[in-house]
Amino acid sequence: MKISVCMGLYNGAKYIQQQLQTIYEQSVRPDEVILCDDGSKDSTVEIVKSFIKSNNLQDSWKVYCNEVNKGYPDNFYYAMSLCGGDVVFLADQDDLWHKDKIKVLSEHLEANRDTKCVCCKFELVDEAGANIHTVMAPTTSGESKAARQVTIEDVFYKCEWPGMVMAYRNEWYKSWAPVEGETKIPHDFLVCARASEENGFVQLDETLAYHRRHENNTGGEEHRISRLLNKERKLKEIEDYLKILEDFQKDVLATERGKNALEDKLTSMQGRYEALKSGKVIKVLGNAWRNRKQTRVATVVCDVVICKGE
Repeated sequence: MKISVCMGLYNGAKYIQQQLQTIYEQSVRPDEVILCDDGSKDSTVEIVKSFIKSNNLQDSWKVYCNEVNKGYPDNFYYAMSLCGGDVVFLADQDDLWHKDKIKVLSEHLEANRDTKCVCCKFELVDEAGANIHTVMAPTTSGESKAARQVTIEDVFYKCEWPGMVMAYRNEWYKSWAPVEGETKIPHDFLVCARASEENGFVQLDETLAYHRRHENNTGGEEHRISRLLNKERKLKEIEDYLKILEDFQKDVLATERGKNALEDKLTSMQGRYEALKSGKVIKVLGNAWRNRKQTRVATVVCDVVICKGE
């Protein structure tokens, strides 16, 4: 299989060199690496071009610079459209890969033709690369290397599969890929949802990537308790998530099961927003009970603590 790696760039100068190095040092190297810069104001492009030149990668690593800023989702969708491989690995500019990530995930796809998208597990690291421990951390790996099927209900319950852990079949993706500008759903969330609808999303119980948390993460992720328990920040986070869920309603999903899972999550999140906004613990607990199949315990605890702190 021909392998592509796809990365969106934007003001990533601080960490991009380390990420490029972990891709370059893969035990199975990609056939092409597509990097799309969305108008960086720092030295990101210069660092990338210098890395390509110094490692003599001009024939297989390509940098594209957008004439106008497309924004995070569209920049990635554009980069994905340029990939010519049979399998596409999504990459972020500030993370780190285990040296066998491409090898392990591509071998799974080679051996399992029904899998549309495969992912590994990951750990959180800070700006210096040290492990982060937090109540909202992703599910840890037992390193059993076992494969489990991820359902559409799993995806909406706890979407913990950022693009940097994923590899998907390009032919499958291009059979339904959105037109540029058609959706603001993050690329990784959409790929997860579509693959799981087709019973083709698989997670391997093996840590092969490290997601860096810092002040300027594009997704706005947070692990510090002081910020996790900030009411205004949490309400804004829920508002943004509701907009994504509403975008999913625009005939994005292909099955009734997917649409039902979406509606359940919308109901849960709308209820959570109103309950948290009221500041009343009883409303938070009531919404959590009514929508218990869509609600994580850690989420309820955070919302209760926020309300009690007012």
